[in-house]
Amino acid sequence: MKKIFKIFLGVAVFLVIALIIAKPEVYVESAFFGIKLWAIKVLPALLPFFFLTAVAIKLGVTDFIAKIFEKPCNFLFKVSGVGAFVFVMSLLSGYPIGAKMIADLSRQGVLSKDESTKISTFCSTSGPLFIVGSVGIGMFNDKTAGFIILISHLLSAVLCGIIFSFYGKKECEKRLIRQSEKSRNALYDCVYSSVISVALVGGFVCIFCLFSDLCKNLNLLLPLENLLSPLVGQNLSSAFCYGLIECTKGCNLLATCGLSTYSLAFATALISFGGVSVWAQSIIFLSQARVNLKVFCLSKTLQAIASFFICLGLCAFIGV
Repeated sequence: MKKIFKIFLGVAVFLVIALIIAKPEVYVESAFFGIKLWAIKVLPALLPFFFLTAVAIKLGVTDFIAKIFEKPCNFLFKVSGVGAFVFVMSLLSGYPIGAKMIADLSRQGVLSKDESTKISTFCSTSGPLFIVGSVGIGMFNDKTAGFIILISHLLSAVLCGIIFSFYGKKECEKRLIRQSEKSRNALYDCVYSSVISVALVGGFVCIFCLFSDLCKNLNLLLPLENLLSPLVGQNLSSAFCYGLIECTKGCNLLATCGLSTYSLAFATALISFGGVSVWAQSIIFLSQARVNLKVFCLSKTLQAIASFFICLGLCAFIGV
């Protein structure tokens, strides 16, 4: 079975290469659009925050924050206080920091397999600077829209954490988080790790922007587009389907449709879902922690649905 899968994957990769060679003007432009989107909309919002988060870890600020939220985390999600630490870092930093931290803590023996799985259901979130800065202000040109998306996204993450808190066994034992050795070049370490992290995000944005155009040109997204277009219109359905592959590009396309209840709700759903790009990044880390990936994928799908309806409710309440 594995051999057949490898052959199938090899053939698929070969066909993709052939398609890119056949139409280089189309797919080079797709890759360039991804790089431009990352450089203009994502990089300015993420890099400073990655740096400040790295500094916070060095100073031990996040440990203090985690202790504050330890009891609520025990009560809501039925995990140890370590879950609060990961949750805070995921909320502050965004994709895929939560998944990476779960992998690191699991490797240290701090998290069990079940606890890693439970934490993955609510610690896979986007960050406030990306949502408010890049999407709200940068794409929709509206700070309020960014905060509506942010609130809907976070509430849906908490809801998923509560739903999946019943998975496995309850673990509220206090555990120590091993801190890495202090470096004499702490500033260099923070800048270096931040640049590498944001560069990796750029690589995924670039590759999956190209892949989304490839899916579009091969009409792989057409069935879903045709299903949604009678309900919300062709432009919104097309933008949303693009975003299922790469959510940053999808949000940017939704913003070009204008500020409306449905454009915000679909953008919220895409950010909560993450798209194939975010899933690929997260699964790489979560598989190292032996996380039940079926539970993780189900939680991201439920989070997208929940955030969509929460956003609709907030828009109706505010009057967007």
